[in-house]
Amino acid sequence: MNYLFFDIECSNGLNICSLGYVKTNENFIKIAKKDILINPETRFKLGSSKQPRLVLSYSKEEFYKHENFAKHYNQIKRLLCPNNNFLIGFSIANDFNFINLACDRYNLPQLKLFGLDIQLLHKIISQNSTVNSLEKVLEYYNIKIRNLKLHKSCDDAHLTMLIFKQICKKHKLTLKDILQNYKSCIVTSKKYVKKNSARTLNKTHNNNLNTKLNTTNTQTNNNYINKQNITNF
Repeated sequence: MNYLFFDIECSNGLNICSLGYVKTNENFIKIAKKDILINPETRFKLGSSKQPRLVLSYSKEEFYKHENFAKHYNQIKRLLCPNNNFLIGFSIANDFNFINLACDRYNLPQLKLFGLDIQLLHKIISQNSTVNSLEKVLEYYNIKIRNLKLHKSCDDAHLTMLIFKQICKKHKLTLKDILQNYKSCIVTSKKYVKKNSARTLNKTHNNNLNTKLNTTNTQTNNNYINKQNITNF
């Protein structure tokens, strides 16, 4: 079983422009690291009068040079869906929904995804609900960013890996322990976008995506874990 840490950046809080990942074995030895750049086919809107401007690691022109989500669909499906890659992310429900919103936009089958949310795990273990952002959680665990860049998808995935590694070390936990004792941190994707609604959302640049996030209850998570034979490793 390999761990696949991944992160998504969007051009406007909605449309994917990069998906980055770091794959490791169970000892956190890096197997692969990559940024998949995606043409969002929309204008970039990286901030507002009420929010600080988000600075991405590539120019808009660089994103526009690449193919759109539909062209990357099979690659992303092969990466995220195999049973031998266990998905781990930071606020992973957002990423799952960005993916399936893109699937709906391009009339592609939505993906059934399953993974561990490090943001939720940190909140429960630390009993601290005020440290929410990736940057703040890194500070909490005294993890140095060094030569990694925030908001570069593959680097954010790498930083998520470092947080998970630190949590496991500090609390003497294995993934099996976490899956058995912190089931509320397991998130599954759920189809939530009505047909053709992606076009409407693109026009309005809806910033209320979080209100549409769907996680399953404990019983559903238990069934999914058993189905995937996760508790056997």
